[in-house]
This record gives sequence, C-alpha cells and structure tokens, in this order.
Amino acid sequence: MDRSIGGPEDMVLTTSTNAKMKEKDSSNLSLISKCSSTDSEPGGQEPGCSTHLLESDNYQPFIIHLPYGRQSVSADTDSNYSLRTRKSSLSSCPLDVLFFHWNWAGMRLGCFVVFICVLVGMFCVVLRSVTSQTSQCVPSRGWWQGTVSYEIFPASFQDSDGDGYGDFAGLRWRLGYVQKQNVASIRLNSIFSALDYPLEYTHVIDFKNVDPHLGRISDFEELVQDIHARGLHVILDINPTLTSDQHPWAAHWQQNKSGEYQHFYVEVNKSKGKFVDTHENLADEKENPNRPFGGQLFLNWSHPEVQRKMNSALEFWLQKGVDGFYIKNLELLQVGLERDLYIVMKHWRILLDKYSSDTKKNILLVPFPFLQTLKEKRSRFLRSLLNFCDIIDFQLNFNLSNPLDLKVQLNVADEWSALSPSTWINWHLGSAETTRLSTRLDGNYTLSTMLLLLVLPGSISLFYGDEISLRDSLDIFTGKGYREGQLCPMQWTFSTESNFTKNGTLPWLPINPEFSSQNVENKSAEISLISQLIALRNKSPSLWMKAIYDGKSAICDGRPFTYVLHPDEGCVIILERYFPTKERYVVGVNFERKPVTIDFTEFVSEAHILFSTNKEIGEKYFKDWKVQNVSLNLGDVFIAETND
Repeated sequence: MDRSIGGPEDMVLTTSTNAKMKEKDSSNLSLISKCSSTDSEPGGQEPGCSTHLLESDNYQPFIIHLPYGRQSVSADTDSNYSLRTRKSSLSSCPLDVLFFHWNWAGMRLGCFVVFICVLVGMFCVVLRSVTSQTSQCVPSRGWWQGTVSYEIFPASFQDSDGDGYGDFAGLRWRLGYVQKQNVASIRLNSIFSALDYPLEYTHVIDFKNVDPHLGRISDFEELVQDIHARGLHVILDINPTLTSDQHPWAAHWQQNKSGEYQHFYVEVNKSKGKFVDTHENLADEKENPNRPFGGQLFLNWSHPEVQRKMNSALEFWLQKGVDGFYIKNLELLQVGLERDLYIVMKHWRILLDKYSSDTKKNILLVPFPFLQTLKEKRSRFLRSLLNFCDIIDFQLNFNLSNPLDLKVQLNVADEWSALSPSTWINWHLGSAETTRLSTRLDGNYTLSTMLLLLVLPGSISLFYGDEISLRDSLDIFTGKGYREGQLCPMQWTFSTESNFTKNGTLPWLPINPEFSSQNVENKSAEISLISQLIALRNKSPSLWMKAIYDGKSAICDGRPFTYVLHPDEGCVIILERYFPTKERYVVGVNFERKPVTIDFTEFVSEAHILFSTNKEIGEKYFKDWKVQNVSLNLGDVFIAETND
C-alpha cells in the first residue's frame, strides 16, 4: 500500500532480481496516479497520490517524495534497486474528485470567523451611530450663544488718575474682578467722543475717537488686548441713528443745507412719534447734576455717503479688535425705503464677516423693539433682516405684583426664536438706559431675580453693579434721583467714595448714600453665588441652551422646548430646565411678600440642592428635606438637580 503527501515530484523505487528484466517486462507495468483529499476515500482507499504496479509479482514500487527541483537519487549499478521520477500535480485530478474531497472543515471555520467579524463590525457601526447622534443633540456653540455678558459704562467703573471719571486704565485694573464672574464677554457702553461726556454720551461728535475722559485710542487698544488675553470678548455699543448737532457733519449741514452735506440729515417731526426725548418727560422727577446743552440730529441712512462714512467707522473699530456691535435704537434709523434698510444691514453683515475667522465670529446684536416695529409694519424683509442678526436683546420687565407675566414674555421670545433658528435671544434686567434693578425692586428680591435671570434659556447680559444691589445716584438733600442716575459709579469698598476715585476727588456722579453696605467687599457671598451659577450654566446645555431647538436637533427627543414654567397660585415661580441626555434642573422662587409652604412632589421626587438663599435648606436631598412641605421665605430661591 502506497502513501503520498502530494509533492510536485515523485520518485518511484522498484526492486528486481535482474536489471534487464525491467526492460523486458516493461509492457507488463502499468502506472495509475490517483489524487485524493486527506479524508479517507470510500472503500478503504488510502489518501494521497500514489503509483501502483499492477499484475506483477516481481515488482514492488515505493514512492519517495522529493522537494520540487531536486535531482533524483541514483542507486549503485550493482544494486537491485532502480530509481525513476515523474511529475505530479493537483491540476491533473478530476474536478469531481477535487470538489468532493476539498477541506470543507477548514472552509466552515473560515466562514464562521468572517461572520463573527462582520457581526462585530455592524455592532460597532450601530454603537458609533447611536453615540454620535447623542452627542449631536448638544450642538457646538459660538462664544456668544448661551453665555453671559457683563455690561460696563466705562466712565463709572474705575477712575485711575483721580479726575473723577472712570477710564480704560481703571477698567484694565479691574479685569480680574470681571473675569471671576465667569462671563464670556464685556460689553462697553458708548465710548465715543461726545459733547458733554459722560452725562450726554449720546451726543457723539466723532465716531472714530474715544472720549478724552476715558483715555486715548492706544489705551483702548491695550484694554482690548488684555481682555482677549483673558479669553474674553469685546462688544461695543453704538447708536448710529443720530449725532450731536455739533458734529462736523451737522455743522456743515446747518450752515449750508444745499451744499456737500445737504443729504446727511433728515428733519424729524417729534409729533409723529419717531423720536421722543425721555429727558423732557423726567424733568420734574430728576435732578440735573450738570446743565445739559446741545441738540441731536438724525442721520439720513438712505444717503450712500452716510452709509460709507458710518461703515468706515465700524470698520475702524473692528480693526482695533472689537468682536461685535450692539446697534442701539435701531428702530429709529431713518431710511426712505425698506430696501434701503436691507442694504444697510447687509453691508454690516458683510463687514462683520470680513473680519471674522474660523475660530472667531464677529456678531451683531439688535434690540427687540426694532424687530417688533418691522413686524407691526409687515415688512417683507423681516426674515432676511433677522438672519443678519446674531442676537435679539430682550429686557425682562419683572413685576413683583404679577411675576407670572414672565410666561407671556417667554412666549414672545419663543416665537422669535422659532422664526430664525440661527438667532439667539439675550435677556437683561437693566442697562444704561433703564433705572437700576435695585431701585425698581425691593432689595429682598434683587438677588433672587438675578438668579432667575441666569437660568432663563438663551444668552444673558448683566449690568455692572447689579450683583451688589447698586442703586441709582440720588440727591441726599432732596431725595430725588439724578438724571442718568443708573450710571452710578461702581462701589468697591465702604471707604471714602467707595474706592472709585482717589485723592479726595468727587466722582462725576455722586455715590449712592448706601455705599457702606452695597459694595463689593460686603457683598462677596452674593457675588460668589452668582459666579458659581454662571460656571454651572457654562457647562450644562440644560441651562445655556435657547428655548427652542433648531430644526435638526429637535428630533433628539421629540420635544422642541428646553423649559417648562409651571403654573402656581400666588407669586411663586417654578421653572424646569432640561436637555436630552443631560441634567434636569428645577428652580423655585418666592416673590410673595410673605413666607410660603409648597408641595413639590408634583414636580420632583428626589433632587439635590445646588444653590439656595435659604440657609435652612443648605445642600441636601429632597427626600431628606420633606419635599411635600417646603418653606420659602420672601425672596428665597433654590436651584436643584433632579434625575426625574
């Protein structure tokens, strides 16, 4: 019986008693080559390729396998053995034999391995798709989206040279304080050279220069560099609708209304309601610390030369490093046709984008009254103009007698948020044009109102001094507030003039008489609470996300809104903030003028208190806090994280 491994060349060894006998009886030899698989063949046939010598008792063949290419081994001439070789190949095997005797066990094992690999690969693809979809529910955001801005009137923040006016150098000195608030940007109120700055800061006489009370252009450039070095951004307020009547353009226009500047300004009839001087309405209620003088004239924005000169001014400040503009009183912009307004704002957008980069976008903020005016006029350019804007600024008009009016204001903002997914809502409680928060509200509710503001959907703007309950300046003899009293100098300590100025100099606007208690040193606990909440807000999409998702992300969980304002009897506000796959928060504020006890089991079953103005609550779990009987004093607020 012969066995063969199936090498490329076989050597056959035969034996004989007579060498010549092989040649003589060669006709009786018959070689049959068979190929088989390693499996045994039916009938007991041995595997391998073998050569059989048939019908001869004198010859017994042996097959010796040699590597391909080696020479055959020769036997001695006297030996009874003779050697001969032949070629053998699997290709000579019949196809049916080759098919039925293939290594099927190995093939089955290989197919199983391939199947497992494909299955694992499909699982990885599905897992990656699910995780990526979850991460896409939290879209990337720009530096202005969902962040907090700190609004500063530079002349009232810090005086560095003892002249009684805040300046850029003083602001640079206080940047550390601003940065500790965890804000993303600093918004500077009007810094332009004005006729009687800072009291008449709106009477601008040069849009390409800073007022001398604040410093020089080089001081502003150093300020911007320091702000950027701290990872913050700079937003500049500008009112492009009017100038002082002492502006060079106005002087030429008034001198010769048929000359080169004849189309720079327009006559505005106050009786038509286009412009109302609020100073006239407050004449009997406010004290004037200085004698105001000079008037204002409205620019004609339909005139190409006005557009060119004002756009040149905007570009000037962009070249100085400004990251965006807040266009104030835009609803009063004078244009002849609606299309002129579209052209003006389109040029602004192009100019901002020109100085933007992949890592930093320059933004455009507009006041809500501007868009509301367009809506009332049914402007056909409303959507187009809205798409040019990055932020719509809303003032939260909070009324203690009816705090649930908050829902109405949120609904209005939601409508605009849905109208333009790319435009964000910005909320503020006060600004350079409004009476201060602490002057309007009882001091017991100032902090709770600010904390409520910081959990509203969208971006937030804080007015300097609100964190220390700063009040309007007033005359200590008459008790009347000063005109522009909301621009009261910042109160840092309880020392003379609150450390706003030095050398015994009187500040340009009197310090509020309550400076001994309302100052940064004395309000450190409140300031810390606000900065901690801003830090939490910065990292949690449940808090910084705007009210309505855009069209793509709305499919994350089927709910487009990120908040629920629960109705409650009386003056208690209960607000929930959430976002898919992220934390869920509940906020409770008592605006009643008395302590209240509330059952919160309707809203949450278990939660962890993060912030509270009630010292008895502290940091504990709702289940340990007897959630069905929660006591809140007047003005108390708490913010809790829940897993419900």
